[in-house]
Amino acid sequence: MNTPEFSLACTESITVRRLLKTPEAVCVRAWLPEADTDNPDWNERTITRIHLGNEFCERLLPEMGILETALADSRFAVSLTLPALSDQGMKRVLPLLASLPHGQEVIVNDWGALRLVRHSYPDLKPSAGRLLCKQIKDPRLPSAEWAGLCPSGIFSDPYAAFLMDYGVSRMEVDIPPYAQAADLFDGKIRLSVHLGYGYVMKGRMCKIGSLNLPPAARFQPGHGCGRECLEYVEHTARPTVSDLRSFQRGNTRFYAHDHDMWNAVRGASHAGRVDRLIIHGDWHEDRRPH
Repeated sequence: MNTPEFSLACTESITVRRLLKTPEAVCVRAWLPEADTDNPDWNERTITRIHLGNEFCERLLPEMGILETALADSRFAVSLTLPALSDQGMKRVLPLLASLPHGQEVIVNDWGALRLVRHSYPDLKPSAGRLLCKQIKDPRLPSAEWAGLCPSGIFSDPYAAFLMDYGVSRMEVDIPPYAQAADLFDGKIRLSVHLGYGYVMKGRMCKIGSLNLPPAARFQPGHGCGRECLEYVEHTARPTVSDLRSFQRGNTRFYAHDHDMWNAVRGASHAGRVDRLIIHGDWHEDRRPH
């Protein structure tokens, strides 16, 4: 049986500080969603990596002090996670990239960030985040037949060759509705899979961040940010029993994995198709992780 690496995705500083204050090895069981806490294959494994940052909003880039503290803890490898970046975001991320040691992994989620890392920081190791690995993941899909009408091209040889031309050797993906373990191809690019939650779509507008604005200014991109997404989550009722549970946090809509999706991840992991599993430490449907 293959044993993947486990990483904890952390957006909030409080999550990182809590993790680093734990003196002993950090057990996977403490951070898995309830849907998979009875899995004997993973419960006793330890978390050995931190995904630090946020994939979806540049206003949630980590502070320099948190990044330096995480890098100093020898128990964890650190992957800096970058979202899609505006021109202002590109400027903000430069000090973070400059502080990373040789060979450090950077998860990029737009082509401009990939080009920046490749050309200006060639000693860093870029990986393709979920926003660069497009899939159809509508939680309202009624059947596997419907899901099969829109196959993804991210596992194709041309896409792998394109990524490798930019020095990318790893991609991150979600488990889409109705996916099987065999749908995760074992190819030239190493594969990381997000556990528990997949993202459906993201935008520039943050609904929850607009609620304190005057009515005429609401629901537009470019408004001020009080990081309301760190406190509030919008839960959505399922119109039909076949729909997956979904919720919105900040500018992004997510769906929760069902039992079949957990089985697909386990099957792909056991088959050696996946060598890293990413647990959402925060910024998911619960307000606080623990």
